[in-house]
Amino acid sequence: MTAPWWAAFGPAEATWRCGEKEHRLRWEAGRLTAVDHPEAEAELVLGTLGGNQPDCIRLLRAWGEHRDDLDVLMLGPRSATDTLTVGSRDAEHLRMTLPGRAGSAPLAGSAPGGVIPDMPLTWGSLWFRTIRSFAVSARRLPPEAADYGQIRMARAALVRRFYRARLAGSQGPGMGQAAERELARRADLLELLALGPAFQFRLCATVAAAWSEHDPGTARPALTAALAGRLAPLVAAWLHISPDQVRVSLAPGPGGLVRDGDRWRAGIRWVAAVWGAGLAVIDGHLVADVTHAEFPDAEVLALMAPGDEPAALAVHCDSATSSSRGPRWRITRP
Repeated sequence: MTAPWWAAFGPAEATWRCGEKEHRLRWEAGRLTAVDHPEAEAELVLGTLGGNQPDCIRLLRAWGEHRDDLDVLMLGPRSATDTLTVGSRDAEHLRMTLPGRAGSAPLAGSAPGGVIPDMPLTWGSLWFRTIRSFAVSARRLPPEAADYGQIRMARAALVRRFYRARLAGSQGPGMGQAAERELARRADLLELLALGPAFQFRLCATVAAAWSEHDPGTARPALTAALAGRLAPLVAAWLHISPDQVRVSLAPGPGGLVRDGDRWRAGIRWVAAVWGAGLAVIDGHLVADVTHAEFPDAEVLALMAPGDEPAALAVHCDSATSSSRGPRWRITRP
């Protein structure tokens, strides 16, 4: 891929309660900014030194802290119809478990079988509510390959393991500092997800792009699952087959999507530059790579059929920046 990973993304804006006012947060060209805080960088530094930090600035800090957080890929959407519904109150409920906060109490429990009806959303119940969404494997996957079925079978074990760890680490005023920091970190992540679908996709893409620049190491199974959980449903819909029939391998480096025998292989950067921008399937073509982009226009390599060589296409995004339905791309020149 030769274009910057964010080049095919349009800007996105959301409003957030900051003190007594509603402020704007804007994502553009790979960066999140607080529009109504002209001295945001100075406020970030002040907060690092222990000063008061407005809510908008805290979200900027949280975005930076979670830019390579694999939890984002666990909880984030797999498709435009699989977005996560979270609100700022969910994060506040989690923060109320921290010592020193009014109403501090242990997190509400959830049965391992699923979300308890009418139970307030906690970090644990969030996992159950998003069980249908992609999650990294709790057991070891083959180091370079995964299929959709393996990922789906592993979710329940992952959630149960996380649930036990959550109960052990959230015992109200008696919790340790490490557990307190972890709860605060998770509350920050909930707030970032509460910014809405456009920001959820952009945060997932940010994480995928960050990991594309490094040797995956022990994160390879998680990154393979991140790729498979998003690519397999797309390929399955494109070929009119079951996602369980799609096998996906994580390629080294920033490579685009290729058919490799009975597998589909791509670098994790494909998740950032292609999937994240809503470019994966355009007018019946499966997009393998982005060669050039300057939103709302892009040049891509795409497959018309599995055995074809990738063809160069020019595409254009028709959706408005504020569209809640996600980007809508069309081919302008074959």
